[in-house]
Amino acid sequence: MLTLLSLHKFNDTDKEKLVNGLQDLYTIIFPDEYTEDHLASLAGSADVLLGMKVTEKVLDNCINLKLIQTPSAGVEKLPLSVLKRKDILLCNSHSNSHYVAEYAVTLLLALTKKMVVQRQERLPETLKGKVVGILGYGKIGKKLSEFLGPFGCRLMVFRRQEMGQKDPGIYVTNNLKEVLSQADYIVVTLPLTSETRGLIGKKEFAFMKKSAGLINVGRGPVIDQEALYTALKNKQIQAAAIDVWYDDFLKGANSVQFSTRFPFEKLDNIILSPYRAAVVEGAPHLDDVIKNLRLFAATGKITNVVDLEQGY
Repeated sequence: MLTLLSLHKFNDTDKEKLVNGLQDLYTIIFPDEYTEDHLASLAGSADVLLGMKVTEKVLDNCINLKLIQTPSAGVEKLPLSVLKRKDILLCNSHSNSHYVAEYAVTLLLALTKKMVVQRQERLPETLKGKVVGILGYGKIGKKLSEFLGPFGCRLMVFRRQEMGQKDPGIYVTNNLKEVLSQADYIVVTLPLTSETRGLIGKKEFAFMKKSAGLINVGRGPVIDQEALYTALKNKQIQAAAIDVWYDDFLKGANSVQFSTRFPFEKLDNIILSPYRAAVVEGAPHLDDVIKNLRLFAATGKITNVVDLEQGY
């Protein structure tokens, strides 16, 4: 029996799902408090850490650690350089890719049908014949392209690395300007790394069509905050729908506060979505976690290993 230490304050539904899925293979510790000192005091017995609150102090107290599993895809908040130095395995989860892609389609249709623009002269559009640019072609980007196929739109994908098998009917390029300048709608699904932080800034907004719509379900800082506000305020692009924000938007576990730098909430061409893309009834976002941890306990094998150099 392995010991699993939760570093994340899961809600009751999530806890129940984790217990039901893992209790025959793991002793699960849900701490009473999640301070660094308390987590460090419990870390000595842990074979597996589950969550994002990984610090050097916690790691230094881990004497039996075999694996760190995150309940989400993004790992940018973890000390990746420390994990690399200590040669610690890190796995993430892609269970929410289907639901995030669904939500991206929802936001895309909201922009297309002008739900965010409350003016009679702006008639709803159709996706048929439109060019949709997808930035990032991981689990979410691929699922999104599947969903969009039946709408009759043309798909362009920005991906830095060469693809082996190219999907038919989808144009893939590593030329960001080419995608931004041709797309009617742009959907960001990228993870946050040193290469993607601020990828879309003032220069990139200048490439976009004035009629373009921008959707972000990846990570907030991939789009420069000031450049986004300026582009929307000056109607440099038509509209945006943003589900992922910057740290100063998050003030509480169950609420999203507006930016302390720019009054996005006063704009009439933006949808402010409060991190809803991956939230689905029944906690399906934990499916990958449970599947991977059961595989590890039974066979020692793992899936969804994070490349600590690349950051995803």
